[in-house]
Amino acid sequence: MNIKTLREGFHQFDEGFLIEKETSIMGISVLIAGIFREENKLVLYLFSEGEDSKKLQNIHVKMERKRRKGTLTKREELLMGLQNQNGSILEVVRGILVNGKEYQLRSGAEGGMEEYNIEGRLLLYYFLFQGISFGFLEEQKLSKIQCAQLELEGEYEKMPFSKKDIKTLEFVLAPRHYHIFVGRKIKVSLGKQIGRKQKFFCNELQTEIEYYINNIRLVDYWSEAKEKFDRMLTDGVLTSQKEYKMFLNYLQEVCPQGMRNLVVEYECDRASLEFYTKEQLKETVKISKEATAFFLTGNVSSGTGIHGKKLKSCLISYPVNPDTQEVTLELLQAFVQGDISGVQMN
Repeated sequence: MNIKTLREGFHQFDEGFLIEKETSIMGISVLIAGIFREENKLVLYLFSEGEDSKKLQNIHVKMERKRRKGTLTKREELLMGLQNQNGSILEVVRGILVNGKEYQLRSGAEGGMEEYNIEGRLLLYYFLFQGISFGFLEEQKLSKIQCAQLELEGEYEKMPFSKKDIKTLEFVLAPRHYHIFVGRKIKVSLGKQIGRKQKFFCNELQTEIEYYINNIRLVDYWSEAKEKFDRMLTDGVLTSQKEYKMFLNYLQEVCPQGMRNLVVEYECDRASLEFYTKEQLKETVKISKEATAFFLTGNVSSGTGIHGKKLKSCLISYPVNPDTQEVTLELLQAFVQGDISGVQMN
C-alpha cells in the first residue's frame, strides 16, 4: 500500500447530508450514515452487522480440507451454506421514498471492513471524522461491520431534496427469504400419503410453517433428461459433442440409466422445502472436475392442493432402485418467505 492507493480510495462528495439514524430493515439492524451526490450520482450509505469474515474463512478452510481428504459429507456441505444468515441489505432494498417520491435502486455494493477493503475503511473513517455515532456498531469488531453503497437511478446536477425532506425517508422493500435448518426425518412408503398437517418453527419469523406431504413417487429422470439433451444437440442449443457428453456425465451421477429419482409432492404456502435421502446425506462429497448447472430440483408451484396451499414438488438428485418401496427422507432445509414487499417506515 502507498499514498496513491489511499488517495484513490477517497470519495469526492460534491454535496449531501449526514443522517446518523438507526433503524431495522426486514430484521437487519442498520445505521443510515448519509446520502451524498458524487458528480451526477446519488448514493445512500448504510452500515450493518455481518458475519465475522475471518471466522467464516476458517470454517471454509476446514471444510475444504475435509473435502480433499474425502471425509466431507453432503450433509456438512449443505449446512455450511447456512453459516451466513445475517442477511444482505441488497437482497431486500429496492429503493427509497422521500416526501412520497420514489427513487429506485440502480445498483449496489456491499462489503466487510477487512483490511484489504481500503475504500470501505476510508468511508468508515470519513463518517468517524464527521463525528457521527455508530450506535450498536460502536464496539463491534471491524471484521463484522458491513458497508452498503446504494446508488439511486437518475442523474443529478444537485441534490433533489433538502435536509428537512430527508427526515421523511422510507425504504421500498422486497420480501426477504430465509434459508433455515429444519432437520425433520421421516420414514415412509412410496405412493399417496395421508396428507396430515405437519409444521416446523421458523425462529427468524417467530412463526410456525405448515406443510402437507401428498405423494412420494419415482421418476425416470434419465430417460426424460436424455431425450431433452438429444433435442438440444439437434437444435444446436448444445454446440458440441463435448458439451453434450459433459451433460450426460452429470446425468449419470444424478440418475444412472435404469435407476430412478424420488419426487416429493407437497403443499406449502410460505416455504420451498428441501428433501434428501438418508443415504445421500451420509455420502462423502466428490471433487467435481467439470462444472454444470442445468439440474434443477423442483420446487415449482403448480396451483393449489386439496388443503388450500400451493402445490410444489422437490426432485431429489440421488438415484434409487426402481423397485424401491420404502425410503427414509430428511426435510433438511427450507427457503421461507418473509413479509410481503412494501414500504418500511423508520
